Amino acid sequence: MSVAEKQSPATPKDVAFYRENGFIRYPGFFSRDEVAALGDAIDLAIETNRERIVGAPAGGRTSEAYEKVFNQMVNLWTDFPDVKTYSFHHALAETARRLSVCRHVRIYHDHAMVKPGGSGSRATNWHQDLPYWPMEPDGALSAWVAVDDVTVENGCLHFVPGSHRLGPQEPIALGVAGESIVAKMAEKGHAVAEPVAMEMAAGGVTFHHGCNFHHAGPNLTDRPRRAFAVIYIPDYVRFTGGKDAAGAADEMTAGGPWEHPLHPILAGSP
Repeated sequence: MSVAEKQSPATPKDVAFYRENGFIRYPGFFSRDEVAALGDAIDLAIETNRERIVGAPAGGRTSEAYEKVFNQMVNLWTDFPDVKTYSFHHALAETARRLSVCRHVRIYHDHAMVKPGGSGSRATNWHQDLPYWPMEPDGALSAWVAVDDVTVENGCLHFVPGSHRLGPQEPIALGVAGESIVAKMAEKGHAVAEPVAMEMAAGGVTFHHGCNFHHAGPNLTDRPRRAFAVIYIPDYVRFTGGKDAAGAADEMTAGGPWEHPLHPILAGSP
């Protein structure tokens, strides 16, 4: 079976688990060999100094501290054909559609994240994703693909079960030491569950709700840790305006659907 021919593994039991916890893990979604081409494409993007956000001022790289969290590149599918296979992967998108319980999902953007190794590596702050996205109501979610083996030592993701049910909060300053959505919620008197580490072999995939509290520790190894995410927009989520929309903000209407060539439907029916 080719990468493109895979079927979604999501069952009704998985949907219930996701709705309760705000995340789910699928070890072995892809094989190590199947994500090798994705890793090669990410390596090429780094070697050619691909901009973080094509067309943005300074290529979208504005914070040296943030680069120590990870080297980030958005919308690789638009200029790297080998990446598009994964960004538009039907089984990934269909899994997102089932978990979010909707008619269809669109792509918001893909997202290569390479966490550098060594003493200069920084942790990713505890945060939610949704406060940085121009959309409401909540429901958008991400598939996070382990391109390399991911462990606590090299900066795997950690999720807080059930935290998505607190809804979107004020965004924190990513890349600023000490900023933490978990700490802020604790200060407000909200009980926060113990986080769960998402260690996986290369090819494993997690899905997480845009309001789930998550972070990744520093990469303490001497090798970069490569990961790749795809963000999905359920049909019931609308564009709110006021923020960038992966390059499409000026061509969409606030309060309207995400109908744009940069945000095609990847699974389900219109």
